[in-house]
Amino acid sequence: MKAIVTGGAGFIGSHLIEELLARGHDVVCVERPCDSRGWVENLDIGWEPVGLADVSQLRRVFRGADVVFHLAALTEVVRPADLYEVNTLGTSNVMEAAATWNGAAPRIILMSSLAACGPCRNGDNLNPDTVPFPLSHYGNSKLLAEVVVHAYSDRVPGTILRLPSVYGPRERAILTLFRMVSHGVALTVGGWDREASLIYVSDVVQGLLAAATAGDRAVGRTYCLAHPLPVTWADFAEATGEAVGHRPRLFSVGCGLARPIAVGCELVARLRGRPAILNRDRVRELSQDRWVCDPSRAIDEIGFAPLYPLENGTRLTADWYREEGWI
Repeated sequence: MKAIVTGGAGFIGSHLIEELLARGHDVVCVERPCDSRGWVENLDIGWEPVGLADVSQLRRVFRGADVVFHLAALTEVVRPADLYEVNTLGTSNVMEAAATWNGAAPRIILMSSLAACGPCRNGDNLNPDTVPFPLSHYGNSKLLAEVVVHAYSDRVPGTILRLPSVYGPRERAILTLFRMVSHGVALTVGGWDREASLIYVSDVVQGLLAAATAGDRAVGRTYCLAHPLPVTWADFAEATGEAVGHRPRLFSVGCGLARPIAVGCELVARLRGRPAILNRDRVRELSQDRWVCDPSRAIDEIGFAPLYPLENGTRLTADWYREEGWI
């Protein structure tokens, strides 16, 4: 199988590429011209620094491909418009490039997010058929990317995978929590009793490959990938404490205080030309009580089989952070 991975040098993409190579597949990584090879520097893969803006270049790269794992996306930006430029319009370019191959179009696996769906409402868990109400520009940009995939359904076989928070080796966003907990404290915005679905990176890779090899039954379908057992953020902090050997004291910042802090962070970030460490969109998402999804459709239809409960995933992540000197 010839596989294209957009955003393949990053956290999830590099794990996916390693597994594809282990299974004997040919792999081409698509990244922006300015990006380094990162975690795939020494791997035997094709490298195409063409980004997502040039349809003709993408068409060339997609020639003869069996599947395109479209992982490339922005999550933190200075201007919200950049989210739509990359996450939405970039997906449109991917789909247009694939469609130009007519009957030989590769299968597209879009890695989306629960942010495209929004939080749980009325006590119900999120599922692929939940009416979406995204709370952030990021979530809206990913929802529009899903709309694009559906719009090309008559020309390009596509599958959408919605992911919750992903953790594991190489992940930097959750690294802050591991570092805090290693010093015996943990801080969050909102209550620690907020409930969420999580997924370890190896389970994400298994789900991506399951969708790519599921045959026609996965075409045109949307799936949620997550470990079936939701957790509270207190559970996550305590499991992290077990993994690093320090039981943390839990502190929280109320959303009423977090909002003006986020405004200040946005102003400072705009002056510096860098993404804010906290913004109003993020506060809106963090203030929700539940981000819990139901992965049963993926388990039943494509053979998604999550193997890493919270205790195992946090231990493996902490072990890797230690080996790399990150904590």
